[in-house]
Amino acid sequence: MVNGAKMSGSTSAVWVAALLGLPLLAGCGTPEGNAAAGEGEGGTIARSTPELVVFVYDRSSSIEDHQLKLARDLTNDRIRKLDHGDRIAAHELLQLSLDEPPKRWSETVPKRQWTEQAMTRDSVIRARFLRDAQDYLVVFTDTTGRAEIDGTDILSTMHDVAADLRAAPNRQAVLYVFSDMLQSNRTIDMEGLRRMPPASWVADQVSKGTLPDLTGLCVVVIGARVDTEASQRVKSFWDEYFEATGANLTERNYTLRPVTLPEHPCD
Repeated sequence: MVNGAKMSGSTSAVWVAALLGLPLLAGCGTPEGNAAAGEGEGGTIARSTPELVVFVYDRSSSIEDHQLKLARDLTNDRIRKLDHGDRIAAHELLQLSLDEPPKRWSETVPKRQWTEQAMTRDSVIRARFLRDAQDYLVVFTDTTGRAEIDGTDILSTMHDVAADLRAAPNRQAVLYVFSDMLQSNRTIDMEGLRRMPPASWVADQVSKGTLPDLTGLCVVVIGARVDTEASQRVKSFWDEYFEATGANLTERNYTLRPVTLPEHPCD
């Protein structure tokens, strides 16, 4: 109560933030602010199982600047949908050049501590975390300094993704790969089909036990062509590969330029 008057939800939000010494983000406490922060109706996202959302970025010279900008925009849109307790991880694809190690980052959205209405301390902390995550992930789509990047080792990076899964079990896990999916290292070079793996490659890796365990992972590929015979051969390899790892890559989730990232692409 203030001067005998009952505070509205937005006014209450301002007082809560002020008392806790937290910044009040622009638009917070309003339906527009809640939507911008990714809040669902009633200030929460209705989801029973926490998520693990993994982003993998290809910054090699075969990726154009506008594709990296699209990756940044799609990433920001997807991040806004994360809820308390969800985990986010990001990887720059491994490269042959080792002057500087690929970028890596992972963090968990702070868990909910309060049970009050939308604009409580929890909502402020969550919104601030998501904003900071968006700012930090800009480095993964940086268009500068890419001439020095040599090679694109998608296969090795998938072992890092498997480590993310082991570190955050019992979650709905989604992997978004921003890449043309042209593996390029010393043994395999899919660019122009120069050195495609033999037809038995996946089966051989299964028998050796060298494939990463991606069981239950939903995979979405953004940036890969499917309109040529060569690109179809590349796609066929990845279809077989991800199936062998236990991951789920469907036809609709292997695309060149989507408008948005599906939140639950394998449902």
